[in-house]
Amino acid sequence: MFGPESGKNGWNGLSFVFDKVRIGMDDRRTSRCDSFLDIFAREGCSMVEMSCAEHDWHAAGSQFITHTVGRVLEKLGLESTPVDTKGYETLLKLVENTAGDSFDLYYGLFLYNPNAMEQLERFGFAFESLKKQLFGRLHGLLHKQLFGIDKETQITLETTGLSTFR
Repeated sequence: MFGPESGKNGWNGLSFVFDKVRIGMDDRRTSRCDSFLDIFAREGCSMVEMSCAEHDWHAAGSQFITHTVGRVLEKLGLESTPVDTKGYETLLKLVENTAGDSFDLYYGLFLYNPNAMEQLERFGFAFESLKKQLFGRLHGLLHKQLFGIDKETQITLETTGLSTFR
């Protein structure tokens, strides 16, 4: 289903995932199941039939990383500004959609997701990689400003014996 923040303005456009199990071939049971599902279809839900295992596999990854990013952004205390870009508005909306849910819901996504620890580690590695990329570019720029030559060119000159920086 969907959390209280996702469904607070209605169900239209939200995915409703279902798996018809233990229905049997009895017409009454089949009809009762179809009537139940029709409630959500009439509300505008996107009806998605898949096995419970497949749902859990997809949901565990997407929901946990979404809630993690939303909660990290919440910790930054982001606020709307007079010049918000669409991208920034999307980030604020992510915070609103995730941080408004209870921490128990988030903890459940962590506790019952066998890949949660791996996702947290990958998130940390990705963040560190991005920082290294930024600092590496900054280092290269500073090197060029100080020595009038970029680091790669200096290394090439040094290895060929043409450098004047010895």
